[in-house]
Amino acid sequence: MKAAPPFLFATALSGAIAVGLAGIPAMAQDAPITIGFHAPLSGDYAEYGNNFHEAITLHVDDLNAAGGVAGRMIEIIESDDRSDSRESSAVAQRYVDNDDILAVIGSFASTPSMAAAPIYQRAGLVQLCPSCSHPDYTGIGEYMFRNTTTQEVEAPLLADYVVETLGAETIAVVYRQDDWGLSASGNFIEQAEEHGAEIVLNEAFLETERDFRPLITELASLEPDVLHVAMFYTEAAVLAQQLQSAGLDIPVVTTTSMFNPQFIVLGEDAVEGYIVPATFFPGNPAEHVQAFVAQYEERWDETPDSFAAIAYDAVGILAGAMQHVVDSGGELTREAIKDAIFAMPPYDGVSGVAAFNEQGDVVKEITWLTIEGGAFVPYTHAE
Repeated sequence: MKAAPPFLFATALSGAIAVGLAGIPAMAQDAPITIGFHAPLSGDYAEYGNNFHEAITLHVDDLNAAGGVAGRMIEIIESDDRSDSRESSAVAQRYVDNDDILAVIGSFASTPSMAAAPIYQRAGLVQLCPSCSHPDYTGIGEYMFRNTTTQEVEAPLLADYVVETLGAETIAVVYRQDDWGLSASGNFIEQAEEHGAEIVLNEAFLETERDFRPLITELASLEPDVLHVAMFYTEAAVLAQQLQSAGLDIPVVTTTSMFNPQFIVLGEDAVEGYIVPATFFPGNPAEHVQAFVAQYEERWDETPDSFAAIAYDAVGILAGAMQHVVDSGGELTREAIKDAIFAMPPYDGVSGVAAFNEQGDVVKEITWLTIEGGAFVPYTHAE
């Protein structure tokens, strides 16, 4: 069975250093442990990639301050793949050719990550994608892991909520025309229809689309009970503004990709009342979540979103797997890290407990939020 390691605070790792050092050759004790990281650090989706960068930097700095992994510092090699499949594949080839790199975090979107995955699989290099939710991603090989729920898992849960809890009988669906959007919308629609709901609109749009007026005209004529948007927050905020300008007031349920403070910044009062699912909520009172939020806010002067949380946990998963290899007296290799992720128990991170199945997928609980007064707050449906 694939599983991730338990949550490791920096102090927990430092406490295991003395044990780990005994199994490491003297010449290797001072050599850094190198992890590759690639994501969109420029372009339309740079906000997501930079959230990854901030969270990864924070966790690596904390671990290194506490002694690293078995006395070895963690070093990150970072690349901007612009969320482009060709660039992501080129980065992957550079990383597999670098023998110092023992594991990789990246990319952000499913499409460029899946383009890179066969390269990592052939080289036997772990690719831990924090945010890949396309169901086919981990099926590419045993070296592919993810720290977010697939749309095969998430989308049906959202459909259950929309139909059973919100009582929607007619639903309009708008989605991005890419691998992620097709999976998100398809799985949502299948589950909603199984519950007896009618899908009155199923509309795709290109990621560059910014004029939703024809769609809004159609929505006004259909008057669905709920509009479900499988989008990223940049384009979803534009749609929200245009819906408001048209005077169209339809309950909107998003995907977890919309839980980001920038969605409120860009959407302003047009996104008030939107219902937003999340696996991470900074208001969670758990001690390790509050410690992470406080550190992140102090370091970066902003509140972390779910993407920052899953990237932060990606570092913890890999560090925990590496520590497990060393504690077991093994050699720290690419294959050993993969095997350690298989062997470890569920990882209790800031983004929730990541219970990995044998294919490298996780299942996490959904927290329902709404936007009220320009902030995300817990949502409870009024009967």
